[in-house]
This record gives sequence, structure tokens and C-alpha cells, in this order.
Amino acid sequence: MHSYYGLTETEYELMTLFWKKQKPLTLAEIVHYCNEEFHHDWATTTVCTYLSHLVMKGFLTTNQKRYRKSYTALVSQKDLSQSYAHQLLQDSFDGSLKNFLVSFTDGVSLSSEEVNELIDILHSSISDNES
Repeated sequence: MHSYYGLTETEYELMTLFWKKQKPLTLAEIVHYCNEEFHHDWATTTVCTYLSHLVMKGFLTTNQKRYRKSYTALVSQKDLSQSYAHQLLQDSFDGSLKNFLVSFTDGVSLSSEEVNELIDILHSSISDNES
């Protein structure tokens, strides 16, 4: 089974719903999405199990109003990917972006446009006190 930023494939799939909708969702909306969009044919209990895992992992929070529980994403897709990119950089390249770029581009032909984009990104990362 694939892992996406510390989430199972199914958990990641569920999170994409929250990132796409960008609003609190009820259990009924989530079950509908899983069964209609992804053709899972899941029971409500199955969806509840996945949602409870996401709550325990800190990716979702719940809000109960009367008899209606809603779920909200605590982590944006951008924040999640940035967190794991920083973790990869730290764990695999001792925090060195230079070492990462050398490894990443080794044996890869980059177009002039791609090189210029990387240069622009790096230039915009230079702190004001160094310029």
C-alpha cells in the first residue's frame, strides 16, 4: 500500500475532499463523496473508522452541533507537502538544499526555462540581510 506524507492512500484520498471543498463536512457528505466519486460502496462505519484515524493523527478536527457532527481539515495540502519536503531535506541531505538539488538533477536534463525558474526561486529565497 502506498503512503502519502504519512497517510495511507485512503486517508490521503479523504483529505483531498477536505482540501477541495475547504469547508466543514458532515459524515453524510463524506460518505456520499466516497461512494459516488470514488465508487467505494463503503458503509458509514468504514468511513467513520478512517475519519477517526485522521482525527487521531491530527489531520482533522470534529465539531458537534446538536446531533450533527462535522469534520474540518487542520492541515492544508501545501503545509503537509512542505513539512515532508523539509523532513526529507533534513533526513536525507543533512538540511542542505544544495546537496538535494545536486542529487535531484543528477542525470536529468533540465530545459533552459526550468533552470531559469530554479534560479529565480533561489534568488527570491535570499534573505534581505544577505543582499
